[in-house]
Amino acid sequence: MRAALAATAFIIFTGADASAAVEGSTVVRYYSDSQKTVVLSPSIDIGSTFNEDRMKVSAHVAQDILTSASSEVRTYASKGEISDLRNEYQVNFESQIPDGTLSVGLITSDESDYSSKMVVAGGTREFFTKNTVVAFGLASTDNKITATGNTSFAESMQAQLYSISISQILSKNSLFQLIYDFRVENGYIASPYRRAKLISGGNISALNENHPRTRNRHAVGFKYNYYSSPMKISFATSYRIYQDSWGVLSHTLEERVTFEHSRKFETAISARFYTQDKAAFYQDYYTDNPGVFFSGNNTLATYISYGIGVRPAYNLTEKLNLSMKLEYFAQNFKDATEAGQLSTRDDDKRLEISAFVVGFGLTAKF
Repeated sequence: MRAALAATAFIIFTGADASAAVEGSTVVRYYSDSQKTVVLSPSIDIGSTFNEDRMKVSAHVAQDILTSASSEVRTYASKGEISDLRNEYQVNFESQIPDGTLSVGLITSDESDYSSKMVVAGGTREFFTKNTVVAFGLASTDNKITATGNTSFAESMQAQLYSISISQILSKNSLFQLIYDFRVENGYIASPYRRAKLISGGNISALNENHPRTRNRHAVGFKYNYYSSPMKISFATSYRIYQDSWGVLSHTLEERVTFEHSRKFETAISARFYTQDKAAFYQDYYTDNPGVFFSGNNTLATYISYGIGVRPAYNLTEKLNLSMKLEYFAQNFKDATEAGQLSTRDDDKRLEISAFVVGFGLTAKF
């Protein structure tokens, strides 16, 4: 993968012709939540068009630097704080074809106990004088899972993703899009670290979680974009419904409003609301007969989530853009509690997570 990145960088910086356009951006995000989890995520993107702008090659490098001392870590881990580092690399090639595009790419992600390799492909096809665009995407990933401190643990998980979308221009200021995604996962779809909470004979103990080894995910989304020329304001509205074979059902509603203050300065305000019904086998506490499947994953519980963010962006020059993002979001769980002290339920309380995200970005064109 690093060799592919090096080859991509060579193509980008040398260019296939003198008119090749190069664009680069870097973003640093800082995440901190009420569960004492902190993530620092720097990333770099660079891309170049060549062959009279009919082809494009791009590369992406990112890191996630994580530390956590959440209640689950304090309860189940051997030490009060954990840290990890994830490296992600991506290369992509896209080419224009008559009335459309085709693309192919490779993504790898590695951390101390998890590695993933994904091959992606996609394309678009335009109809009716480019007023209607049909897009498709395919992806296949192979994941290897190990466990820190347990050299005998080794599992794998494979997943395939299929997506299709239809975009329709309604007017010169409005666009509608319909999206369908299907993802199937097979293998180890759990965590070697999470534990379910088991009540037996009045005592509470940890139970290694056991999830089904297959999961089918379906999602349908709608997007509507509108731009008001007199007000110089754009609206982006989206809704997504999701259901999977584990019984999870969720709804997501998002709105983004962008204000153009001038040719150089704009501000985007976003809001998101999410609601979810739990997986069929999920329980906060399991009894003496927990059944075949049991989980310690609170993201399989019933909960709502909401967030609001603001993103100002300023064009320093025609080829240099500076942006900043501030976002707050919260999750309120209905049937999940903090782990507390594993031996007792006295200090358990309903799980609530809030987080603050700060991001800085710089984009340059050459």
